[in-house]
Amino acid sequence: MVLASALAAPASAALETVGPGGTASGFQFAEVAGAIAFASAGDTTYVQARAVDGARHSYAGFDLGLAQQGVSMEWGNSPGIIEVGGNMRVGPTADMLFELGGTDNSQALTSGLVQYDTVFVTGNFRLEGMLNLVNFNGFAPALGHSFDLVASSGSVTWTGAFELHFTAPALASGLSWQYSVGTGTLGGQSIFASVVPAPGAVALLGVAGLAAARRRR
Repeated sequence: MVLASALAAPASAALETVGPGGTASGFQFAEVAGAIAFASAGDTTYVQARAVDGARHSYAGFDLGLAQQGVSMEWGNSPGIIEVGGNMRVGPTADMLFELGGTDNSQALTSGLVQYDTVFVTGNFRLEGMLNLVNFNGFAPALGHSFDLVASSGSVTWTGAFELHFTAPALASGLSWQYSVGTGTLGGQSIFASVVPAPGAVALLGVAGLAAARRRR
């Protein structure tokens, strides 16, 4: 996971989470506020978090609006988990990138395998910036796939039109992304990204069904 100045060009500042005991370049921060401050200043920093099957680690709070120019949160080499033991906010100039490598996150609450990036928020989640989805390791989302991207124990709120806070990879013909808020992994509200039939595809299916019924009559 990398946190970088969103408006920097090129973006050399970054904050990358590494597994317990791992230090990509030696630095680790226990508090995310300090890490965001370093990222805002243009430095690359490292913090502890759980990747794939590492031990659990939780931050006391996470506000991506604290950085002077906004920050970008990106998972690194594989899908992983970040846990926030408090409220989380993604500010209007900040964004988060989610790698989708499969649909099975059944062990996300333990220390087992996860196949897509997830954020657990023991509190409320506020979305003002962007959530960007990308495919990982050749995985291609298909009809019926659903991803619990941000799971809170409280509420999810946002600014403006909800669907405008997302970007996602192209899907096969006849499919589209649907973004919704519902009850999720932590018992509170979650943000879901799901693959559903495209509106035009549904209409075509309806027309085909009517034509078939008329032929039968």
